[in-house]
Amino acid sequence: MHGSSSYRTKRRRITDELLALVSSSESSDDDHDGGTLNIITNTLINNIQEPPVIPALEKNILKEIGSTQSIHNNFFENKDYNLQEIINESLRNWATNFNIPQNALNALLKTLKYDAGLSFLPKDSRSLLKCKSTKITNLRNVEPKGFYYHFSLSAGIIKCSSIFALPDIIKIAVGVDGLPLSKSSSSQFWPILAYIVPNHQHVFPIGIYYGHEKPQCSDDYLKDFISEAVFLTSNGITVNNIKKKILIDVICCDAPAKAFLLKIKGHSGFFSCTRCTIEGEYRQNRVCFPYLENGSTSRTHDDYISLKHEEHHSSSTTSNICSISNVDAVKSFSVDYMHLVCLGVMRKLIHLWMGNTKGPVNTRLPSWKVNQISSALHNIRKKNITKDFSRKPRALVEISRWKATELRQFLLYTGIIVLKNKLSDDCYQHFLTLSISMRILLSPNLKKLVNYAQKLLDYFVKTFEQLYGSHLISHNVHGLLHLTEDYKRYGPLDNCSTFPFENYMKNLKKMLRKHDKPLQQVVKRYEEQSYCNNKDNFTKDKFVLTSFNPDCYVLTEQGDVVKIDSIIKSNEKDIDTITGRMYMTKDNFFESPLHSSKIDIFVVKNLSEQKRDWKKLDIKCKLLFLEFENQQIAMSILQ
Repeated sequence: MHGSSSYRTKRRRITDELLALVSSSESSDDDHDGGTLNIITNTLINNIQEPPVIPALEKNILKEIGSTQSIHNNFFENKDYNLQEIINESLRNWATNFNIPQNALNALLKTLKYDAGLSFLPKDSRSLLKCKSTKITNLRNVEPKGFYYHFSLSAGIIKCSSIFALPDIIKIAVGVDGLPLSKSSSSQFWPILAYIVPNHQHVFPIGIYYGHEKPQCSDDYLKDFISEAVFLTSNGITVNNIKKKILIDVICCDAPAKAFLLKIKGHSGFFSCTRCTIEGEYRQNRVCFPYLENGSTSRTHDDYISLKHEEHHSSSTTSNICSISNVDAVKSFSVDYMHLVCLGVMRKLIHLWMGNTKGPVNTRLPSWKVNQISSALHNIRKKNITKDFSRKPRALVEISRWKATELRQFLLYTGIIVLKNKLSDDCYQHFLTLSISMRILLSPNLKKLVNYAQKLLDYFVKTFEQLYGSHLISHNVHGLLHLTEDYKRYGPLDNCSTFPFENYMKNLKKMLRKHDKPLQQVVKRYEEQSYCNNKDNFTKDKFVLTSFNPDCYVLTEQGDVVKIDSIIKSNEKDIDTITGRMYMTKDNFFESPLHSSKIDIFVVKNLSEQKRDWKKLDIKCKLLFLEFENQQIAMSILQ
């Protein structure tokens, strides 16, 4: 009893010291999340178990061992239990995943090592995290006065092989964009990121440039990537003694990054469109691209290589990226809908409606209607947004701070509801054509409507000129005409968007703990992660079904709208069967430009009292439930 009491006393003392550690680390490191560390350290302490009850032992054995404390130490040192590595790995994963500062981790290790009796733990966090003590020397100078570090495409592929099975033909999606590191300086990263199609949640870095300006020459910046990609696409890669073919499937970036990589005119140029030869016009102090009934001639890879259209190029040479096998200067660079549609056209429309952008007076909303829309968004925020969305709606007055995911949510879901009877009929129908066409192009099961989506986008651009003026048909608005080309090549536009790469960007920023030598910090943090459980280091897809609002609505393969009452799981994670009730009546929410039921948007009523079961395979998709004038609107959530 005395031994048990003293051990509990030790646990309480350790807990008090760790709480003091949390407090001191909060004051010494602004970036540290003290609440998270508090929770985790308490969990670690609670998991420290009392020593196992020692059976009756011969006196001579007790004398040889010495004491119960030495038995406790020998218990951990016994290789048969393998507990040392388990604890080391758990601490390593925890410290890496929660970005624990070195001083906090050092203090924790000291407490666990000397006060908790875990003598096998290292004294220093660098030993636990297996940090290399050598200085990072393989940084390449890139003009102007920047540095580049190459992580390697092949290393990323091999790392992914430990997470999921690789296909025989490995298709690589590449993303390139700039990342400002600070609001108070011009320091920036230009990462080259990638993932293996279709595993967009497992993004990894190929290389990163750091400097105070973007790289001067794209060929110099891409040099290591191009060299490795040329070799891998020609020779393949051997993983686990199996040779795999490598293919650069798509390169995703916004218009400025695409112009930089390909050495072509930027989005404000007269010949900036990368898909057709349309010539822009200068109207009302801006370059615009008025709608042409017969369209323009399409660009080709051969035209790019031969510099056929000199006015399209900003250099006398083409980009070396085209030396990679199968990379097409026109088709391999996607028209990124995140920047073009969400951050571009959708935000432009909202600014026009609010009067933030100078446009026709008859398309502007009075302030009381703006307030009504914001109020409706606030109500949706409180009770309707499911766990599948990373952000909840904000008021229109904050439009300048809306992220791409918020604009996507407004375009595909909430805007359809909150704008009805607020915009003029012409403006609402015009918005609806964009929303419907994007819903089609983001859905894997609406391929039969792709040609109709093209007609809707043609109508949208043409009518945009009539509603808002030809001078406002920007590079982005014109680019809508080329979106269906990417659907036909890559499938749903999420397969060739920059969303996965933008999501990974925040991980790069989280790796930074101080302003000095940011590139070296990222290299070291990435090396530390390589010793952790890889499955915990990537963003995971979220699809949550519960029996509680608002995450309890699904659409079945038979077209039934069901409210879930209970869920039977085959294990902790996988759903086996749902029990629920179906809505007996479904109607269209709108009938023009097509019946909303064709894109899984319904007005539902008359919830049945009778319950029945559906298997997981019977579920087609999850539904978002919104309200409009006392009606319940169900719309499919696009994954």
